[in-house]
Parts: sequence; structure tokens; C-alpha cells
Amino acid sequence: MATIDKPDMPILRETPDQIYQRMANRMAALAQQRGENPPATEEGEIFYDFEYPIAAEISEQQQLLEYGFLQRFLPWADGEFLDANGVFFGLPRNEGETDDAYRQRLIDRARTEEGDGRRQDYERWARNVDGVGGAIAIEKARHDLSIDVYITDMNGQPASAELAATVRTKLEDKRKALHDLKVFPANMFAVNVAVRLVLRADAVLDNVQEQIAAQIQTYLKGRSQIVYQQIGTLFFVDGVEDFADFTLNGEEANLTVPADAVSSLSLVVTV
Repeated sequence: MATIDKPDMPILRETPDQIYQRMANRMAALAQQRGENPPATEEGEIFYDFEYPIAAEISEQQQLLEYGFLQRFLPWADGEFLDANGVFFGLPRNEGETDDAYRQRLIDRARTEEGDGRRQDYERWARNVDGVGGAIAIEKARHDLSIDVYITDMNGQPASAELAATVRTKLEDKRKALHDLKVFPANMFAVNVAVRLVLRADAVLDNVQEQIAAQIQTYLKGRSQIVYQQIGTLFFVDGVEDFADFTLNGEEANLTVPADAVSSLSLVVTV
């Protein structure tokens, strides 16, 4: 999902100093209207000691008001406010589901028409089952009215056969009468990365390899196209000066991940 920036609300982000200065300005203006000398407002003066804590309280209340205002909108809601949005859509949070994953699922629900039996509906219905992290539905895998759904667990790995059976059972009530519906654990697609690194003298190979593997795994998650040149940029972690002899599944070319599969990384590093 593209990032949606929070709206700018500067009037609700005043610091205590800004609020106090406005209060002092008002007091000076009032004194001038009355023909009086304005009170001393510097730090340590009586006016400061009484009014600055009030300015600090107003500043905190502004922040709380802004936070509460933004929690009414799904793209920025979190925690119990996000759960409240889920109640509105009739989609409770799954056990262990993060705010980001739950928010995306609710946004997908808000953007998609309910229940006409399209491929996207089966994907959404499957993702709503507790324990499912991702789902891809493929039409016509066997014949014109078939729907095959391939699912992953919350860690992005192929789901267990038990979870696939649970999802199939839960989707039965939503299944269109003519659809031949099957649910499978996602298949594995091997991504073999081999590279020779030029390391800095003080670099530790195991640490470097761990960092590179983490970056590549993040890149691979949910990606259908694996770009050779982009993988190459992920080798430059702390301690790496250069690299050579880089291959992706034995070649110097891009890879396409099948729609029913998730990538599984094998990283071989030499120096």
C-alpha cells in the first residue's frame, strides 16, 4: 500500500513556549488598553510561574486532540482504535496480527465490493481466517469454474495442510455454487544467490552474510519479479567494499516467481 501522509495540523501542534507567548501578548495588550504597565513575563516572574504550566497543559491537550482526531481515520488508526474500525467492518483482529497487517486487511475490505465471487473475494476471505498471512487465488487452474487459493502463514511461509483445510472449511459458506474451490499451501520457489565479496579487513563474514540475507529476504517478500540488478545493491552492508561473480539461480538474469509460490532464499557467500 502506498504511504498516506498524515494531514498537517499546525494549530494543534503548538509548543508550551508558543502558547505562553500568546498569553503574554494578550496580557500586554490588555494592560495597554487600560493604560497600565504590562506585567513582567520572563521566566521566574509570578506571571510565568502561574501561566506557563497552563500553557504546557494546553499543548499536551492539543496533541491528544490531534491524536484522537486522526484515530477516526483508518489509514492512521492504531491499537484499540484500529480494533474499533474492525468492529465497523465486521472483521475482528486475528490472533497475533500486527497493526500494519490488520490495517491493510481492513483497507482491502473497504476498497473491495463484497461477495460476488471474484478471485479477489476469495483472497480476502482467506486472509480473514486466523493464521493466514497471505493468499493468492488463481482462476481456471483445472476448468472454467475452478478457484485455487494458495496461502501462507503469518511468517510468509507456506501454510500447513491443517491451516489450508481450515480455510477451505471456512470458505465453504461463501463459495459460489458453481465454483470448484480448493485451498493449498503456497508452493516454494527457490532463489539461489551466490556472490563473492571483498570485505574490509575488520569485517566478520558471518555478520556480513546475516545482514545480506536479511535484506534479500525483505526484498523477496511478496514480490513476483526479482530484478538481478536490485539484488546486487543489497550486498553493500557494513564491511563490504565490493562484490563479484554474482549469480541469481545460476544466471545473471531476472526471475519471475510463480503466482502460487513464495520465495525461499539460499545464499552462498565466498571471499
